Amino acid sequence: MNCAAYWWKRRASRLAGLLIASAFLIGTVRADEAGSTAAEPGSGSGTGGTADNGQGSGQAPVTGSGKAKQSGWAGIVQQTEPEKQEAQKQGSDVQMQEVTVSGESTSSGEAEWTSPDLTSGEPNAPILPTAAPVVSTFGTPMNVMDTPRQVTPVNQTLLRSSGALYQGYMDPLSISSILPTAYTELNWGMGNSVTIRGRQALPYVNGIEMTLQNDGMQGVPFSWNMVENMDIQEGPANAVFGATQASTGSVNYITKQPYFDKFQGRVWDTTGMYSQYLWGADLGGPVDKEGKLAWRFSYMGQDQGSYYDYVYNDQQNFYFTVGWKPYDNYSANLYADYGMYNFQPELADLMNRPTNNLIQNGLYSTGVMPGFPGSMYQGGPATGSALNPAYNTYAGPLAGVNRRATIISPYGGGNANNGFAQLVQTVKVNDDLQIVNNSFLWYTKTEWLEPELYAMQYTPGDYEFDNRTEVRWTFDPLASEPEKPKTKEQKGLENVFGKLLLKSSVDAGIEWHYQYNDDYFSESAWSYGNSYSLVNPMNPGLSNPALFYLPGTAQFNSFVNNPHSKAGSGGLWHVPGAPANYYYEPLNGASGSTQGQYWSIAPFWQHNLQITDKFALYFGARGTAYFWDYTTPQGPAGMPQIPGLTSAALNTSSFAPLINISPTYKPFDWMTAYVNYNWSYVNNVAVIGGAAPTFNEASFHLVNQLIEGGVKFNLLNDKLFITAAGFTQNQELNNLGLPPTPATITGYEVNIAYQPNRNWWIRAGYIDMHGVENWSALTHGPSMRQDYSTAMAYQEGLALNTNLGLPSGIYNMIGFPEQYASATITYTSDMGLGGTLQGILMSNQYLDYFGSASIPTQYILNAQVFYVQPKWEARLYIYNFTNNNYWLPFGLGSAGSRAFDESSIIAGWPFWVEGNVVFKF
Repeated sequence: MNCAAYWWKRRASRLAGLLIASAFLIGTVRADEAGSTAAEPGSGSGTGGTADNGQGSGQAPVTGSGKAKQSGWAGIVQQTEPEKQEAQKQGSDVQMQEVTVSGESTSSGEAEWTSPDLTSGEPNAPILPTAAPVVSTFGTPMNVMDTPRQVTPVNQTLLRSSGALYQGYMDPLSISSILPTAYTELNWGMGNSVTIRGRQALPYVNGIEMTLQNDGMQGVPFSWNMVENMDIQEGPANAVFGATQASTGSVNYITKQPYFDKFQGRVWDTTGMYSQYLWGADLGGPVDKEGKLAWRFSYMGQDQGSYYDYVYNDQQNFYFTVGWKPYDNYSANLYADYGMYNFQPELADLMNRPTNNLIQNGLYSTGVMPGFPGSMYQGGPATGSALNPAYNTYAGPLAGVNRRATIISPYGGGNANNGFAQLVQTVKVNDDLQIVNNSFLWYTKTEWLEPELYAMQYTPGDYEFDNRTEVRWTFDPLASEPEKPKTKEQKGLENVFGKLLLKSSVDAGIEWHYQYNDDYFSESAWSYGNSYSLVNPMNPGLSNPALFYLPGTAQFNSFVNNPHSKAGSGGLWHVPGAPANYYYEPLNGASGSTQGQYWSIAPFWQHNLQITDKFALYFGARGTAYFWDYTTPQGPAGMPQIPGLTSAALNTSSFAPLINISPTYKPFDWMTAYVNYNWSYVNNVAVIGGAAPTFNEASFHLVNQLIEGGVKFNLLNDKLFITAAGFTQNQELNNLGLPPTPATITGYEVNIAYQPNRNWWIRAGYIDMHGVENWSALTHGPSMRQDYSTAMAYQEGLALNTNLGLPSGIYNMIGFPEQYASATITYTSDMGLGGTLQGILMSNQYLDYFGSASIPTQYILNAQVFYVQPKWEARLYIYNFTNNNYWLPFGLGSAGSRAFDESSIIAGWPFWVEGNVVFKF
């Protein structure tokens, strides 16, 4: 029996019980709802509204928390019963809808709820997924109930409740407190997206993919300054957005929108333990009295230390946007962002030598290799050799260790600049036809060095430009046909299958992309992570982090200017124009020192067909042609150019098709069932996108497939939203020069959002998933920087920093919990005083394919107390208030960083607090 089949059989009883319980709950809720009164004014979810969200949906840009009249692309969004009745009054034509969203006080003195797109993070604002349309699945706004995917809109209220905005980077846990599948890996401290179902999601900005990154790592810390809200979609993108790289999800960042209603703003400051200092300002307003031109500026500064020794992040981010609506049928939105960064990367350099004794008892495996620090041993057989002796020949006693300790050298660090400019233009030809153009330019310059592992990136200036033109139209061939009398049988069929409509919404167009890369990269000693002893009772002086410095060792010096020193890499050479001690490898496999460019062009077609008022079919196709031209980057003067050793070139083209098809069935206004199939080819990419000159044809034809079925419920008069899905995601993991490795993640999940009134809201979720890697077609299995725990090395007489060479076969994925649950509950009193309680529970996580070390089941509890007034607010975040000693793996699931899980582990932050104060005007 294969692993996937066994996994499903093992969980069949649990899934059956879950479905029975869900059916009982829904039956009870529906019975209660049948006798309930209509929703109170102001507490509805506003599902008839639409939002621009930077997608050019044909209306005024989203404004701030005042009034904003918006008209948006209705397409064939399935309607609730009140919406149907209103539509019948207006006729049966498919039209652009208009809706007024208000954030001002009513005559009764109560503040109306606003759309999530217009909130500035009030803790009692709407958080239900149905509260506003999402644009991140098919490109045009759709009600979440009608979207045949698991997609979660995350607005400012949810972002602030989770604490994500004030961590200063893409931290592993914040977003998972509101969506369990978003349990995120550290990703070097330079990630730009959350992890979804065991791998980094692809990031998008207002619908355009960010391709200057690799597996969510962009070589620069992330900035929340530009983000208004975001849509998290589980599974790869569809035909309109497309996907360049493999992923198990996507995140579309909807950036801040101009304030068209009135001049307004806020200044804020956040201060927390462990030297957490963040501050910022946000302001804007209309330029003219007619409200045709408006602007917004946002600034965020960070001066952050860390719980971990030698980790810091200082950054300044500036964001500006202008919206222009000179005519009723034309709008333009300009978005721009610029950031400056001074930081310490966190690439497998926190605590090393993870073992069960370390995780469960806090006892560290000590011992320094003979010859340290003048030389480091790495390589050779797993059983040890003169160059890499067995660990038990020099191991010291187990000893307690400070959880803040890292192997980071104080001589490392990084600097970077990046920014983007984006212009979205929309022309509304008539009620059934729109033309949207979205142009996007992104620039990155970065340099960083980790001398303890000798990982280095030097990028003097990379950029990408993307332009997508969409033609969106709707047609309703049966709209003009008169209503005919129906027989009893016909009425019975309509009750089951719905009234025949054949309404269509089409989004078709073309997207072209250009990207330039000039990237120097080194990974010479990534496998040296367990060389250092953070505690050394026999000789405490050898635990000085100043000694964790590879450029001073005999091994490192033997690599410099020696093309034969390390098989396949071409030696180490100084990067032209870079600081001292910046050395790169000309040929370092899939990581990719690279220089060159690629073009792509992609026609696409997305067709949403409303067959009846109960059945719909969504289908799309995209074909992307790529033209790659890359070589090894320019080396220093006198460097020999030896093909296959110090130089290589790639000049080729490839084609990547994508298809998606999703039937849906909506038997009741409060229930939707769907099935989704998405299949595409994607590419392996170099260190921050593009291609490495060492790639081959297989690098550009990696299969990415999703099969998902789910059901959604909108209950209690738009106050309770439940969604459940089962899924299988298939990927191919690239093996340079060898066939790819098929990988499959299979599971199911349930997410609930409940908001009965303006005082309470709850989000809760659970995911159960299992992953396998099939190495049967290769002569070997997966490989890690060290295949086994340091404890196993001691017991078996094995060397550190090497691997056994696992045999071919099928292996369970490592580095993520198969079960993950989280919940967040918030209460806000009428006077503005309130609190939030969060809980996270995760099952055990194996750190290697032997199971020789694992993180046991653990929990994290967070809390928040706040007081919110019209002109100011204050929040106190209390993290890990039980002071639980939890741990996180460095790499998750199918991400390449899982290779470091036995040489790097993350000690979770202990109890700590952070305060935030906001002044509004």
